[in-house]
Amino acid sequence: MTKKILQKTLIMAALQLALITAAFAQTPIIEDKGFVISDEEFEYLVTLWTKQMRDVAIADPGDRLELINIALANKKLAAAAEEIARDNSELSRLYRSGLEAYQRNFVLKQARDNIQLPDFSDLAKEQYTVNRDKYAAIPERRISSHILFSVPLGDPRDDVLAQAQVVLDELRAGADFVAMVEMHSGEPGAAAKEGKFDRWLKFGEVGVTPPYTEGLFTIENVGEYAELVQTQYGVHIIRLDGIQEKDYKPFEEVKNTITSELEKEYIQLTMKDYLAQFNLSDDAVIDNEAIDAILAPYAKQE
Repeated sequence: MTKKILQKTLIMAALQLALITAAFAQTPIIEDKGFVISDEEFEYLVTLWTKQMRDVAIADPGDRLELINIALANKKLAAAAEEIARDNSELSRLYRSGLEAYQRNFVLKQARDNIQLPDFSDLAKEQYTVNRDKYAAIPERRISSHILFSVPLGDPRDDVLAQAQVVLDELRAGADFVAMVEMHSGEPGAAAKEGKFDRWLKFGEVGVTPPYTEGLFTIENVGEYAELVQTQYGVHIIRLDGIQEKDYKPFEEVKNTITSELEKEYIQLTMKDYLAQFNLSDDAVIDNEAIDAILAPYAKQE
C-alpha cells in the first residue's frame, strides 16, 4: 500500500473515531468484537446518508447489512489507525499531519458556516449607482451590411484591394449598394440577403473576426462606410446600418449579482480576520539555528 493511500485510509478512519464515536453515548444497537455503534450514533450516521442509501436500507436487508458493515469497518479502521500511529513513528507523523490538515479545514468550515451575513440591500443600491458600468452596462451594438472580396489566405491582395477601393469610392459617391453586392460579393448567398450581416454586434463580439467589428465601430454615422477591412476571408466593404446605444439594466435585474459579490467579499474578509487569531504571536519562540541545520542538506542539493 502506498503512503498516499495509507494516509488517506488512516485519516478517514481517525475521523470516524474522533467525530462520531466520542460524540455519542455507548448504548449499543450494533456490536462486533468490542466495537460498538450506539442508537444515537447510528441515528447521526443515517443523516449523513443519501436518500438513495436510506431507501435501500429500508427496502433491502442485504443493502442495509452492507451499510452497517461499512459503518462498523470505519470504527475498526479508526482503531487500527491509532495502533499503527503508536507503533510507527514515521507513519505517526504522516497520520498526525493529515489529521491536522483535516482539523484545519473542519474548523474553518465551522467558522464559515457560522458567519451571519448583514443586509446588503442599501449597499447593493449604492454599488449599482457608483459602478453601473461594471454591473449593469449593456454595450452599444451595431448592425451592418458588407461586400466581401474573397481572397484565399496567402494569396496576393494588392489587385483586390485596388478593386475594392474603387467600389468603395463609388458607393461613397452614391452608387447602389445592393447592385454592388450582386456584382462583387464573393460570399455565398450575399445577393439574396442584399449583403446584410443579420446580427447585432458589440465591439469584440465573440465568434466574429476581430477586424470586422473593429472596422464597424470606426464608422461615425448610419449609412456610412469604414475604410477597407482585411480579414482571413478577404477584403470587406462595411456599411453601418443601425446603432443600439449603450444602455443599463435596471437595478432589480442585477441586484442578486451585486449582493452575491458583496457577500463573497464580506465572507473573505471575515475569514481573514478569523484566521489572524491563529497567526504567530509576539510570544512565539523560534530556534532559527535548529531550523537552518534542518534545511542545510536541502540547500546543498540545489
